[in-house]
Amino acid sequence: MLRIIQEIEADGKPPALIDPVSVRTGVERAQIETALAVELHGSFGKAARALNMLPKTVNKRVRDLEFQLGCPVFERQRRRLVPTPAGRVFLRHTAEILQDFHQLVGAVRRIADGKAGQIAIGYHGSVANGDLHRLLFAADPAYPDIQHLPVELSHDRLFETLASGRIDLAIVRGNPANFQGLSAPLWTERIILCLPVKHPLASRPLLQWPDLIGETFLVSGYDPSDAIRELLEDRFAPLQVSPPIVIHDISTRGVINMVGAGRGICLCLDSMLGDQYAGTVFHELTGAIGPEYVTSFACWLDDNPNPALKRLLARLHRQYAGAMKIESSITYPGGKS
Repeated sequence: MLRIIQEIEADGKPPALIDPVSVRTGVERAQIETALAVELHGSFGKAARALNMLPKTVNKRVRDLEFQLGCPVFERQRRRLVPTPAGRVFLRHTAEILQDFHQLVGAVRRIADGKAGQIAIGYHGSVANGDLHRLLFAADPAYPDIQHLPVELSHDRLFETLASGRIDLAIVRGNPANFQGLSAPLWTERIILCLPVKHPLASRPLLQWPDLIGETFLVSGYDPSDAIRELLEDRFAPLQVSPPIVIHDISTRGVINMVGAGRGICLCLDSMLGDQYAGTVFHELTGAIGPEYVTSFACWLDDNPNPALKRLLARLHRQYAGAMKIESSITYPGGKS
């Protein structure tokens, strides 16, 4: 069934439309099913009992089928009806067609019910480990026929791609204050400080904002650079300093490599620590009340027609509701906010 679901969901050029009149054969599905029952049971009487109908009805359907085909489908051998050579070919292929059709109907019903299908999830930043990695790549045991399709985007393209319908869900690090759809908080990640391995502070296991006065912060233009700048300015404001901030139009991975080359320092998240970066060290950063965190939000449009998305949102609600210390007025499908 998964193969059929993948074919249904696959993008590509739609097949040419056909005129149903041009493929009419006069053969009815009921005739095929009856003939398959006769092949299975070997007689009209036994097939009739299996189908809960009269033997004469079974006989008539088989005769009508043979009339439409223009050849006998069965012959009697040793008191048993068996397919003729032509009938054997016909029944074998029609059985395969009916099985495929049965699976197709089942797959479509599961997609319509949100129990199967695909959910395109847009994200930005590293997914080396953590909650985002599990969301993108770990199958839901309750709905194994739902596939999550990861779509990596720069932070500033997430919402426009969501609005265009290319993705069903966007995972945004930081509060999506300007998003015009629905959003809800999910998990938190520690903010980690990345330093050159030869930096004077590299040997310190724990660092605070006052330790970073005078340092140049490198920021990826692919990430929410405005939010990072506001964070830095907010943390340094009580210290009455304005930190030097340099924004580069490269990914966070590229920025960390620049840190390794001694060009400055940068902020990153827990989920990035699974990658290997030469010439760098990572340290926890603490504020006035403890470690610094950033929250990831799920963002979606209320009119999204994908039934599987509603099941995913209900699962996220069950998984993260109550764990967050952030108030939200969003109501998830299948649960209260």
